[in-house]
Amino acid sequence: MNRILRAIVIFLAVLAAAALIVVYGFQIRHVTVEGNDRYSTDQISSDLTSTSLLKNTLYFAWKYRSAVASPEAPYLTSVKASIQSPTSVKVTVVESSLIGRVQVDGKNVYFDENGIVQMITDEVRSGVPLVTGVDTGSPELYQKLPVTNTSTFRTMLSITQLLIQSDFIPDSVSFDSSGNMTLRYGSVTVKLGQDEYLEEKIANLVQIYPKISSRTGTLNMEGFTGKNTSITFKETGKQSDETEGGDSGETLTGVGTDTSQTDASAGSDQDSGTAENGQSQNADNQNTNGQGQDADSQGQNENSQNENSQNENSQNEKNQDEDSSQNSTKGVMAFDSNGTLHYDAHIENGQVVDASGNPIAGCTVDENGNIKDAYWNVIDPATGQLVQ
Repeated sequence: MNRILRAIVIFLAVLAAAALIVVYGFQIRHVTVEGNDRYSTDQISSDLTSTSLLKNTLYFAWKYRSAVASPEAPYLTSVKASIQSPTSVKVTVVESSLIGRVQVDGKNVYFDENGIVQMITDEVRSGVPLVTGVDTGSPELYQKLPVTNTSTFRTMLSITQLLIQSDFIPDSVSFDSSGNMTLRYGSVTVKLGQDEYLEEKIANLVQIYPKISSRTGTLNMEGFTGKNTSITFKETGKQSDETEGGDSGETLTGVGTDTSQTDASAGSDQDSGTAENGQSQNADNQNTNGQGQDADSQGQNENSQNENSQNENSQNEKNQDEDSSQNSTKGVMAFDSNGTLHYDAHIENGQVVDASGNPIAGCTVDENGNIKDAYWNVIDPATGQLVQ
């Protein structure tokens, strides 16, 4: 019995010693941080080890063994840790992205792709567009930006992300009372209009802007749909708009506009028609009436062929428009029950799902076949526009 009791005492002593080593021997005293930009190593280290349990090296490394978000540091998208020694760890972090800012009470309020406030500061950070004309309440750090109009909120997140992704940041993005957007780049004002064909508008703006950047005026893209639509630039102090191939001979053509080709083709047809008429007249003067009639008949046949060719081109453009329309219905913007904005929401088998086919929480299909998101926005799945 004494031997058993002695063995138990020894086991408990060893266990206690091991526990003491784990508790006091594996205490974080140094944190190396990689991947941080806006936030200091001291702040990240302090927030991540804010409790006694998180100060334990073994527990800390286990909790952040894979890249996950941290409730202790909500400004970080992910944290991943590794043990360097019993008293030191290395963490690799990813900070939340900043896609826009609004000004409230003289402060710059920065928000991420989900509309969550990430910074409230006097600092003006480069590469983040300023949004004006949006009504907000009193913003709170790490809470959703309190924009009163949910439709404007959705559009604001969409346009700022597009501008960031295109690396084409304006001086400001402003909204009027009807939701029309205006961008300002130095002395150039760009009127985008409503939340329609935004990707096409920005893609073409990136192509066109270098041609007008040194001038002062307004680029009107409100009616632009991405195909065969004229884009006008009205220079300050001039009476008329300069369109593609205007008075200056400048071509304001982006990646999705085919009007320059259409104009060139039309001009070629006109020149060809003029030349043929001249040749026909010379032939009438030199040849007999019968030969003139043959020439007229040949001209009519050529005109008929040209008309058929134009009809075929028109049909091809119509088919392309239909294909483009079908492609544009692959996904629309919708909020889920967590407040996350999805850009790929669509309906499959009576459910609202994302691009991977996963159901989006809080989104349903109403009796009219429209998508109703968690914010009670009713969205047409074919156009992505709000249903009034």
